[in-house]
Order: sequence, then C-alpha cells, then structure tokens
Amino acid sequence: MAGWLYRRMFPRFRPRAELRPTTQSAAGASVRIRWLGTAGHVIESANTTLLLDPFLTRPSLGALLGRIAPDEAAIRARLPDRVDGVLCGHSHFDHLLDAPFIARTTGATLVGSASTCNFGRAEGVPETQLAEVPPHGRTLQIGDATIRFVPSLHGRVAFNRVPFVGDVTAPPTLPVHAWRYRMGGAFGILIDLAGVRIYHNGSADLVDAELAGAQADVLLVGLAGRQATRDYLARLCGALAPRLIVPTHHDAFFAPLDGGLHLLRGIDLDGFVAEARVHAPSATVVTPEYDEALAIPSGDARAAAFLAR
Repeated sequence: MAGWLYRRMFPRFRPRAELRPTTQSAAGASVRIRWLGTAGHVIESANTTLLLDPFLTRPSLGALLGRIAPDEAAIRARLPDRVDGVLCGHSHFDHLLDAPFIARTTGATLVGSASTCNFGRAEGVPETQLAEVPPHGRTLQIGDATIRFVPSLHGRVAFNRVPFVGDVTAPPTLPVHAWRYRMGGAFGILIDLAGVRIYHNGSADLVDAELAGAQADVLLVGLAGRQATRDYLARLCGALAPRLIVPTHHDAFFAPLDGGLHLLRGIDLDGFVAEARVHAPSATVVTPEYDEALAIPSGDARAAAFLAR
C-alpha cells in the first residue's frame, strides 16, 4: 500500500510518557517481556524463552491477496538467540504464519491446536516438537515455565463476525492464502514463570467460567474488536485481578515493524486506559512500542518498567 494511504488509514501512534515508566537496570526483574507487534511477545527468564503468537513477516494488504509465506530475514532480525517454546493461541495467519518456521529452525516446541500442529507438519516440524492442545485445553511444562492453555473465544472483528472459522484437519501444501489459516479454536495462555504469572488474551473475548480461580500478575490484553465484546475488560480484570495491564494486538500489522506503530482502525487507546483504571484501579497500565523490553519484578508487577535503550 502506498505510504500516504497507509498513514491515512492507520494513524501513527506514540504512547504517552506517563504510560511509559523506564529504568536503567533490570536488577530485581525475574522476567522480561518484549512486544513483537500484533499479538506477538517474547517472554524470557534466566533459563527459559517463550514466544507467544510471533508474527514478524507482516505481509502488506496487497500481498494478502496471494499466497503468503514466512519472511526469513524479517524473522531472524528479531528472533532471540534461544527459543524453548512457541505458543499459539489460535491459528489465524497473524498469529501462526511464522511460528512453524521458528519452531523448525530453533528446535523449539510448537504448542497449539490441531490446526496449528498441522501447519507445523506442513512446515516440516518433527512430531517430537509438536504439542497439540485439545479443545478443553492443556497444561504443560517447557523449561521453567508452567503453561496452561485456557479455552476461550475469538473477538468479532470483521463485519461483527469472527473471521476464518473452522479447523485445518490435514497438513496443507504451503504456501497458502491467508484465509486458509482457519482459527482452529481459541485459547488464552496462562504462564507461570520465575514467580510471575502472565495471561495472554490474544483475541478480544473470553469464557468466564474457564478463568474461575485463575489469577495473573500481568495481563497482555488483545484490543482488536474489544468494543464488540460485552464488558470485556471488566470481566477479564474481575477474574484475573492483574497488577500490570499491557495492551496488545492494537497495531496495524500490514507494514514492516521498522515503520513504527500505527493503530488499527477503531482502536481507542485512551478509552482502553481509562477503562482499565476503572476496573483495575490498583494496577499499573503501560503501553509499549515495538521491541521494547519490559522488566517485571517477581515481588510486585506494578513496579514493571521499560529498560532504557
């Protein structure tokens, strides 16, 4: 898409300073979180590195009319030196496209639905590196992390509908069109790592009963389509009582990350922040830019801060 049209449709966003605490040192931080854009994050402790929904290829809107494939150069530019697990909350292309390639090339375990695993097989990921999550969810251990896949729902985003529903029941012949990346079920991901509990809600809906008894220090909350979900943030915060709230999946993901953060149409960051302060008044709310490392202390996630570059 021409640059001027992209900027007009998806405005540039620079987070407000008061939502961006910084620190010169990671001393006391047991976990770091780095945003990769869209719903993608690097979660790392001293001994374990996990990727959540990594999507670095970011094909343009024009490219999405054809078959899409991972961009190796874009992936390697931001890939950590070590990856133990690649976790996919659902199987749409903006969550899954790069994950099988990353798992195959790093030796990491690819975790997700049957649809996710079939894309892994298509990419050549060995069966020993695939961990399938059934519809009722699953708990597993990767390195020092205890990971629970929580049955959830996908937000309604396109014409008030969930896009590309259904399952991928056999390994496809790659590459395929974007709409062939069927959702395959949706999961929230609860990670307990180095004394910090993180909940990744990669799409803007939830199943309240599945979160009964859960708690999370950090809530990574997907925003695309949040206005279509009744009491979305109130229900998440009521169930999880987070101490740190971080928005995700609010950026326009049709251009390279180096072009800066542009918001998806319909995203209201100021409204989100105001709502978060109502429903979790004691929590810290921060808004990252791409590639920033957020240092999380195990004692109190409210003291999290971005490492100064």
